[in-house]
Amino acid sequence: MAARKKKLKKPEVLDLILALQASGNITVEMLLNFAEQINGGPFTEPSATKPKAITMAKMRKAVLAKFGCKTVTELRKNRTFEMAFTGEKVSLKSTEDWRVQYRKWVAVPNDERNQSGQTCINGVDVLENFRPWHIFGLDSATATESDVKGSFRDLAKKHHPDVGGDARVFERLQKMRDSLLALMN
Repeated sequence: MAARKKKLKKPEVLDLILALQASGNITVEMLLNFAEQINGGPFTEPSATKPKAITMAKMRKAVLAKFGCKTVTELRKNRTFEMAFTGEKVSLKSTEDWRVQYRKWVAVPNDERNQSGQTCINGVDVLENFRPWHIFGLDSATATESDVKGSFRDLAKKHHPDVGGDARVFERLQKMRDSLLALMN
């Protein structure tokens, strides 16, 4: 149906309405066709909206809240945060620095979900995000050791280097499995 260059006059619209009404049982498809006739052509599909990247301020606020701190200085003095980075110099100046901390301590940023590729499992890049429960597709409240081992076996069948998987991904999966099993004991 070509796009209409001129607007329909009221009698033309009334004729279309009467034709639709005369057809009897009106369906959604019939109403859509009617609307497209009035529109002068088919409607366009809305474009998929890409999730907005989280801002540095929101990431900083979430990480600070995770450790119960109000300032970055307070965070640097926090014993748990300090112990997690023993021997490492942690820079908290750029957006990427805060993104790393947000991934590690809070969650996978929305703009990094539903990814695909050789290093992605369940929509998350396993080399950037250490989220074992999500990667293994398990619920932390109900999962058992056998669930963890079974999920790991299923993932290993696909991601083991001997079957064409990425060695880095498989190594990361092993670390995730070991950390979940250690949490359960």
